Amino acid sequence: MFSSRLAFVDTPNALSQAKEKRLAAGLPLVDLADTNPANAGFAWSAAELGPLLRRDGIQRQDPDPRGLPAARTAVADYYAARGQRVALDRIFLSASTSEGYAWVFKLLCNPGDELLVPEPAYPLLEVIAALEGVTLRPYRLVPLAGEWVIDSVSLTMGRQTRGILCINPSNPTGAFVGRRDRDVLRGFALKHGLALVCDEVFLDYPAEGTVSPGTWVGESQVPMLVLSGLSKVALAPQLKLGWVVTAGPADFIREAGRRLEHVADAFLSVNTPVQLAAVDLLRRAEPLRAAVRARVAQNEAALRAWVAACGQPCSVLPRPAGWSAILALPPGVAEERFLLRGVEEGVWAHPGYFYGMPASAPCVVLSLLTNPDAFSLGLAALDRALRRS
Repeated sequence: MFSSRLAFVDTPNALSQAKEKRLAAGLPLVDLADTNPANAGFAWSAAELGPLLRRDGIQRQDPDPRGLPAARTAVADYYAARGQRVALDRIFLSASTSEGYAWVFKLLCNPGDELLVPEPAYPLLEVIAALEGVTLRPYRLVPLAGEWVIDSVSLTMGRQTRGILCINPSNPTGAFVGRRDRDVLRGFALKHGLALVCDEVFLDYPAEGTVSPGTWVGESQVPMLVLSGLSKVALAPQLKLGWVVTAGPADFIREAGRRLEHVADAFLSVNTPVQLAAVDLLRRAEPLRAAVRARVAQNEAALRAWVAACGQPCSVLPRPAGWSAILALPPGVAEERFLLRGVEEGVWAHPGYFYGMPASAPCVVLSLLTNPDAFSLGLAALDRALRRS
């Protein structure tokens, strides 16, 4: 009766069952996997959002498939502040970055086609691809000399490969797509006639001392689609607005734009109030982003201090950017068993396998957005779980 697109819907795993059991018993649980900025205290107040969402014009519909010109101008200004000029007709507003992915998959792929995706990476891509009838073929990111780079050998073509996804910077590794990897991806795409799709939602969160290579919206050689949105850029996940920017050769920009306009016009999913609010949200977001970067740096320092004092052979992997830290576990410690004990001790985190981290290098992924006091409690619970392991 049901579509095979939902074949990934299955029963809860042992970790999620343990979590639900503890919460159902009313026992405390520090969530070190929560990356929602509002839950971490980074949110626009009602006093700030109220006037932005009650503006002249919200009672009429202006069904421009690309989105309201004022909102697209705000997105263009965002990129202008990062050194790139983007014409308004290259910008398509969506209800979220996830919807932007779905549009791009529709644009590039027939059912059964495949896209190359980095691994490790956030598993949401698997869900969106399944819903669009698209197959994912992973290529590996590997740590090398203190940074994550593409393992070129793992970048391979299939008969139905249509494009390459990259994430700049990646989640959870925080790896930017640097000059070397841009050359690798650009060369592979040009050789095989593929489009590049780049997710840049974490672009504004480099670690202290890290130089960002910048956005890909200025790419001119290879067909390119860049995704981002308010969820991370303006710390407003509750105000659903994302965007897709076309880049590359002029003929690709023209044809991709023509086709994306048809996709967007079929849904018209972006509401008017958030488009009107986007102008001020994007213009005024930097203080919130700066506060997030400060919190992330503070918690990363606390994590490194804990690792140095815990007396166990743990380590924190390089974090060029983003909101997450990867804690490498001692050899022989199984991720799931360790985190089940963590739940018993009152802490929740994600295992490395959730993101496609190699089984040979057990690790857990921690959110660095967490309130510092809660983060300390979580580390203490991890310490107890580690000693039991």
